[in-house]
Amino acid sequence: MWSSLEKFAYPEWFDPLVDEKPFLTFGMPRHVFIPMAGVAEFTMGFGLLSTPLVRRLSALALFVIFNAAVYPFGRIDLVGHALIMAVIVAIAADPTRELHFLPKMRTSLRLMPVTLALTTFVFVAGYWGLHAVFYGVEVAPSRPNMPATHTFDPEHPHPAP
Repeated sequence: MWSSLEKFAYPEWFDPLVDEKPFLTFGMPRHVFIPMAGVAEFTMGFGLLSTPLVRRLSALALFVIFNAAVYPFGRIDLVGHALIMAVIVAIAADPTRELHFLPKMRTSLRLMPVTLALTTFVFVAGYWGLHAVFYGVEVAPSRPNMPATHTFDPEHPHPAP
């Protein structure tokens, strides 16, 4: 969920990635796609805490997204996300039909949009708030002269697959 918040707080961090791999935005402008991706990621993560059907659908969608990232980013992305994907598979395969940690979920389904909005607010406020506490308000995190993690480096070439 934290990476989805970075898409709201520091969308410029994703500019080098979008510059290198523009197909990731599906033809949309980056200022539209990056926040949309953040909303989707956060909502699917939130869905993992919902009813069994929503939990399984969120897990399936996240599994598809993680697997789709292997093609453009390579096997290292698969290795890096393997533990998360294993947990997502376990969530999707869970046969339990009831929730043990939220016993009154049926009566609170009407409150799900409000709960999602409140959770988003708490995470965003915590993210920016902790940044302000650790680094101060005047410091704007940016990466002006740092290379992107996905850019080709001739000094350290990747072997051909």
